[in-house]
Amino acid sequence: MFPDKKWAVVTGAGRGLGKTISLALAKEGLAVLLVARSEEQLKSVADEIKAGGGCAAYLPLDLSNPQAIATAFFDTYSDKIILAVHNAGIARVGRLAEMKAEEWQAVQDVNVRGPFLLTQKLLPLMPKGSQFVFINSVAGKQSFTEWGAYCASKAALKALADTLRAEVQPRGIRVTSIYPAAVDTPLQDTIPYDWDRTKMMRAEDVAEAVLYCVRQPQAVRINEIDLENSAGTF
Repeated sequence: MFPDKKWAVVTGAGRGLGKTISLALAKEGLAVLLVARSEEQLKSVADEIKAGGGCAAYLPLDLSNPQAIATAFFDTYSDKIILAVHNAGIARVGRLAEMKAEEWQAVQDVNVRGPFLLTQKLLPLMPKGSQFVFINSVAGKQSFTEWGAYCASKAALKALADTLRAEVQPRGIRVTSIYPAAVDTPLQDTIPYDWDRTKMMRAEDVAEAVLYCVRQPQAVRINEIDLENSAGTF
């Protein structure tokens, strides 16, 4: 532990967008608590942060497992967590008539229930002036053929963030949702489309939006940020 540090919790921090956000926050001077399933990946990111002079710790955690979230220990960071970035997410694509129920449910478990349960866990530990940032998607505002499970999860995540924003306003806690279009991350490797990834945004573009939120005075709340490559959505 670093008792004099303020902490950011980042989910899905082992690779891709979560890793990039974590590295950016560490350079900003925050200590970063890295959360993801793979301990090996988390250790690698933590080592990279430390090699650059930053502070990091990691917590292997499966966000699809409610019991794992319930028993995860965050109390060491009480009143030190000033930022929680809900970034972890998965995608399963296919026409609704053909999608298996367990595939649908897997997306909802990670993309919606995980952030909900983790928010419940972290909220009592976060002081006035802290922030939640939800990495949503353009799919949280639009629907796309074969993306029903993902779009439904991201629309629900929008509702979760909007409700949380209203409920924690009296505590001086801010909530932002960021809605990126396609980003060139390992998520693209899991879907069966041959999109031109050179036209997608970079993970660094989204990380910069997170930093923009972090850098605002406590009296300034940014509710939403829409991000899209000038080349288009995909």
